[in-house]
Amino acid sequence: MLKRLFFISAFAALSTTSFSQVVSDSAILGNSYTNQVFYKLSDGTKTVASNTEWDLQFFSSLYSASIRVNSGIGVELYQAVSSDTTNFATATLDTSSLTTLRDGYASWEQDVFTSQSTGHPNYGWGIYQSDHSIKGVKVYALKLSGGSFKKIWVQKYQSSGEITITISDLDGSNLVTKVLNRTTYSTKRHFYYDIEGDSVLDIEPAKADWEIVFRKFENMVAPGVYYKITGGLTNVNIGVSQIGGVSTSDAKSNWSSHSYDSSINIIGGDWKYVNSAFSGYDVTDSLSYFVKDYNGNVYQMIFTGATFGSRGGKIFFTKERIASLSIEENTPVLNVGVYPNPTSSVLNINFELVNSSKLAMINLFDMNGRVVKMISNNFQNSGFNKLTTDISELQSGVYFLQIKSGSNSITKRVVKQ
Repeated sequence: MLKRLFFISAFAALSTTSFSQVVSDSAILGNSYTNQVFYKLSDGTKTVASNTEWDLQFFSSLYSASIRVNSGIGVELYQAVSSDTTNFATATLDTSSLTTLRDGYASWEQDVFTSQSTGHPNYGWGIYQSDHSIKGVKVYALKLSGGSFKKIWVQKYQSSGEITITISDLDGSNLVTKVLNRTTYSTKRHFYYDIEGDSVLDIEPAKADWEIVFRKFENMVAPGVYYKITGGLTNVNIGVSQIGGVSTSDAKSNWSSHSYDSSINIIGGDWKYVNSAFSGYDVTDSLSYFVKDYNGNVYQMIFTGATFGSRGGKIFFTKERIASLSIEENTPVLNVGVYPNPTSSVLNINFELVNSSKLAMINLFDMNGRVVKMISNNFQNSGFNKLTTDISELQSGVYFLQIKSGSNSITKRVVKQ
């Protein structure tokens, strides 16, 4: 799997409490990988839900314009030649030339519908309005898992939480307009919509009650090459470190020196490969994943096996809680991620500020160490934060994003196309 690497700082000191119990566990996705399993590390809670009965994944946040598609079962979104909203009910969508749009995995909100966003107020599918709503300005072609095509118009996102979408056949027949309310699902990260069944699925556990979801999804495995794979995606702002090429015991003994990444596909599915007899999966030797949960505990995960979808779609692993984290005063910034990278215009910055008494300065430097863009000189909002800045005015090249708090700083490489 090709992964975007947005390294975050190594975590601080190991607490005096140590843990040594290794737990063997599994996630069963079922024949043909029909299920997805939301997993909580601390107690092994598994929430099993359908992964084949939904087409669109919406976000409960009133500040998100994102919508993902169920790529794992073949749902695809396309930009058509002519895709304005005029005469939606009567005009036939021109599909003579289609551009495939895809979800990304730097974060959940690197989604297919906003993939053409140029930054506020342009969110790709819609434009931000003075009443704080987003008005849809494009019609897309949508291929469902059975191969049939629909056209879809996300008409409006309202600040109150209502989402209005209209879906029909390409010629406007069988038209359905659906109003969804994000506030109904405020305790969840996402909710889901089944187009053919015209039904909403409330299937996730609460926001902080899972760290990993095991499911089938499409991912880029090489530049321009996409495959449907099964594996794990992590929840929002979960740090993961993938350590390969060293024994799992050595990786464990040096856990605090590893760099962590907040991209959601670090676990992914490349810990396994089809064996030479094509009878099942073998797992990669000397590969560990270190995952920090929402309580600050660190777990070492080691995958031990997997079966094909024709044989139950099972994923086997061990987990061991190896430490509780004590965040030191000299590490006030954690979980830094920048995306898309490279970018031609908009740069999103995710980070966690754990000590709001120390102002954070966020600047972009060129190769000569000169500040070319000051993003913030006195940031003071503790917790997880997301900032967006437009760097379209900068020349193409390599830059460095620096977040400095107190006497400490973290620097990320940014490529401007």
